[in-house]
Amino acid sequence: MTYDIVMPQLGLTMEEGAVVAWQKKLGDWVKKGEVLFIVETDKSEMEVESTDTGYLNFVAVELRKKVRVGTVIAALGDRPGEIGIAQTSGAAASAAPPPAGMPPASSLPNRPQGGAVHPISSSLDEESEFVASPRAKKLAKELGVDIRAVKPASGRRIVEDDVRRHHQSA
Repeated sequence: MTYDIVMPQLGLTMEEGAVVAWQKKLGDWVKKGEVLFIVETDKSEMEVESTDTGYLNFVAVELRKKVRVGTVIAALGDRPGEIGIAQTSGAAASAAPPPAGMPPASSLPNRPQGGAVHPISSSLDEESEFVASPRAKKLAKELGVDIRAVKPASGRRIVEDDVRRHHQSA
């Protein structure tokens, strides 16, 4: 069985968000309540916990691409590599053929149709192995610091103090 992961509504006025980092890799076992991904809204970044337990098999959105609340963004399965069909947001749905070995959407009961499913990259981000908070990005821009050159003091997340430290050392 597969379980859809949707873009959550993290505030009363939130209409869309973007996944900026996955905390689990393709094929990882995810327990209900574990942090699965980080969502960036127009106001902040927040960690989102998994609402189900299973193997992370697919995602249906690109990193940093904004999607509407309620859009299916990933799928968990009871078995590694279990195939599910997830849909991308409205007009952005792709007509690309499913990955090799994937059954037609019509053969999977109670699953949305029309979207392409993309395997997760093993790295957190194509550009950098670290994720910067919106406030850190804003400060870096104000100070003229290339955020890609900043390394976090701890973890994988760049915060304002990391940007200030990098700026002072440059």
